[in-house]
Amino acid sequence: MVSDDRASLDVCAVYRVPQNPAYKYEYFDGHAWLTPRPKSCHALLDLRTFTRPIATLATRDDFIVRRLVDEDWQQLPPLFAAAFHRVQPFASLADEVRLEASQECLHHTKEDADGPLIAEANLVAACKSDGALIGAALTTLLPAGDPSQCGSWRWETPPPPDAVARGIGRPHLTWAFVGPWHARRGVGTALLATAVQELARLGYSELASTFLLGNESSMLWHWRAGFRLLSYPGSMRVIRQGSETTESI
Repeated sequence: MVSDDRASLDVCAVYRVPQNPAYKYEYFDGHAWLTPRPKSCHALLDLRTFTRPIATLATRDDFIVRRLVDEDWQQLPPLFAAAFHRVQPFASLADEVRLEASQECLHHTKEDADGPLIAEANLVAACKSDGALIGAALTTLLPAGDPSQCGSWRWETPPPPDAVARGIGRPHLTWAFVGPWHARRGVGTALLATAVQELARLGYSELASTFLLGNESSMLWHWRAGFRLLSYPGSMRVIRQGSETTESI
């Protein structure tokens, strides 16, 4: 009984609903309210010390990792929707709505709303037999500020067109997903390893990433790959430290 916005549940029934960090659970005016409110966690990978954690792939399908081309964007939404079909908040959506949400998320990234796309590190994994896409990694450029501050995760003003060539900013792994038939077989790690090589070649030393709290598969994948968990920008400890620093100036 969860809608795209809010759903009212009987207060007794709400205790029987499995809770997920992607939603906020409240009770007021005699009703329980479930509000979509996913919480994201940030992590950072040192490209200089990165070691590929998986050497042998577990998939039987021969595939290649190559750069994303314009024609690939049309294949990405169904793959995106399938990859996140069990991950909240996408999991609560009907198939058609999930596909629409996938299209909107990818369009948002394609239009540089998540920061300029880094062409060299926008990658897809494609089957050699028929060229079908089985995974993708989309990397964008964010400001190179203090990652514990909310303002460092978006550009206040548009970056210069040659920001990547000049090594400005910090790369961010905005989306990394693999279709359910090829997940947990090393495809995502193969995409990451190639992205690390390309970013290091461009002169970058760090790669930031973000995952949703409650998406344990993504969290464990980041951990195994060597990402370091960063402080949550919304934590009271970080906010208090920032306030104390401002008062001392």
